[in-house]
Amino acid sequence: MSGGEFLMWLHLCAMASYVGAQFAVIYMLIPAAETAPNEAARRASLIAGFKFYNPFTIGVLGIIVISGAMRLTDLKASMKFDYFARIGSALELKLLLAFLLIFIQTYITFGLAFRIGRQEEVAAHGDGDPFTVEQLNSMLRSIRAMAWFTIVLAAAVIWVSLTMVARAVDEPVTASRISARAAPGRSRVLLDPVVSEMWATRVMT
Repeated sequence: MSGGEFLMWLHLCAMASYVGAQFAVIYMLIPAAETAPNEAARRASLIAGFKFYNPFTIGVLGIIVISGAMRLTDLKASMKFDYFARIGSALELKLLLAFLLIFIQTYITFGLAFRIGRQEEVAAHGDGDPFTVEQLNSMLRSIRAMAWFTIVLAAAVIWVSLTMVARAVDEPVTASRISARAAPGRSRVLLDPVVSEMWATRVMT
């Protein structure tokens, strides 16, 4: 397996892991916590789940960004001066969606999920009050809604990435076919001195 193929598979596996973690929060962690016998057990279940979810999602997002940037560098080197002309617009859209995805995930992790466990620790040390049931439920609703939004954003990023790959693969093939078709015709034109002179004049002007 080449380095490019390894980066591609690493990128895909990291993206699949990230989306899987979002579905796990929506359909596993939060519903499982709701079945707890009491509020203390529910909070303990949520905190234990988020202790894994928080670093895991940030970590796989880091892998996605780094592997994607390295693969993009290889693509830029292979496409050279045609890089921005062929995939520039798609790349801008992908970077915008990726930035929005990272921003929202950062807020989910540090602005909501991490605060649940942190506030319980603060309350346990007597330095403040824990979140009320209403506050906690509101935060969980926000986490669920934003997790769905990140899934949609991840799907959009994948779609734009496929568009970039299609442009990178199809256009060189099309250009080579046009060159192959044009080459014999140009050879025949150059055989005629008059037409050859006209062609040279056109090129110079």
